[in-house]
Amino acid sequence: MPLPRRPSISWVVTVPSLALVLAACGGSSSGAGTAAAPVGSPAASTSSEPTAAAGSDPIGCAKARGKTVGYSEPLPDPNFQEIERIMKVTLDKYGVDLKAVNANLDPGKQISDIQALIQSKVAVLVANPIDPNATKAGFDKARAAGIPVIAQETTVGGPFFTNVGADVEAAAAGGAQDLKAAVGDGKVGAIIGPPIAEVLTRQANAFAAKAKEIGLNVVDTQTNARITPQAAKGFADAWKQKLGAGLKGVWTFNDVSAIGVASSTGGDFTPAIVSINAQPDAIPLVQSGKLLATYDIQQDKLGQMLAYASLQSICGGKVPESIWIPVVKYDKGNVGQWKPLSERGNEPLTSVAFEERDGKNYLK
Repeated sequence: MPLPRRPSISWVVTVPSLALVLAACGGSSSGAGTAAAPVGSPAASTSSEPTAAAGSDPIGCAKARGKTVGYSEPLPDPNFQEIERIMKVTLDKYGVDLKAVNANLDPGKQISDIQALIQSKVAVLVANPIDPNATKAGFDKARAAGIPVIAQETTVGGPFFTNVGADVEAAAAGGAQDLKAAVGDGKVGAIIGPPIAEVLTRQANAFAAKAKEIGLNVVDTQTNARITPQAAKGFADAWKQKLGAGLKGVWTFNDVSAIGVASSTGGDFTPAIVSINAQPDAIPLVQSGKLLATYDIQQDKLGQMLAYASLQSICGGKVPESIWIPVVKYDKGNVGQWKPLSERGNEPLTSVAFEERDGKNYLK
């Protein structure tokens, strides 16, 4: 949700291993990728006003030592394992423990997980809800117990200390624009995610809105409810039989679906495919040209900002009401600069900076 315009809050932090962050701000010779700003947003405005946490360290403080941050994850996924690892790198520097629990896509389990974290007296609760309406009561209990809540990818259930999220709207809108540039008035199919998470609905809505705005000829939209490559391949096979070479492009909400679509291509059925996530098994498809592009939502930066916000909440610091992580587009021109999550975020944070674009505070 866009924030009202106000002066940018600026922290200056260097992350030695963050080539992607520097590239996302448009400027490092060693940067990996090109940042996709929100479609139609004006040039970023920055502020030089410094702000820091309590004490001399701009990231954390001595009183954080011995505290525990609770992290409620929605589903088992390698990306969440990497987010945990990256959070731990930053928290370890201040002697803060991370207690992560995984709901396995079960809203009831997530409610129980959150209650258990509250009972264990975590200093901060970080949560990425499966169903944000289901977790509202748990968030209320946390706040009543004096535990600040940091939301990941949701605006439901606040007030939050902050909400940290990837700019998936920019990724989805960028994908629509990529396909328009590649196929013109050609027919396009779309595969969206199931409405089990707010972030997937945001993606789908942003793609549909941008497609309508620019006149992208989307002739069919399917939902990959199982979130499997096999289900996506089934949609692609149906399009191949019905439209053949007439289908010029496909947008998918994640690389799992893109991989399924790519496995169906061949002969005269070679639609341009654009996706989101930049996961390792999609990168060879970009290199070979089977995927036109994939958008990296920079989960390493997301993990760092969840840890940073947690420390700020313990140490009496201030952060924007929402922190947006810019996305990075990888195509054949820059895919050689891509790095797996396991090679990112391995150095502790030493500074952080934000910039305001159209009323939203983005990590630089």
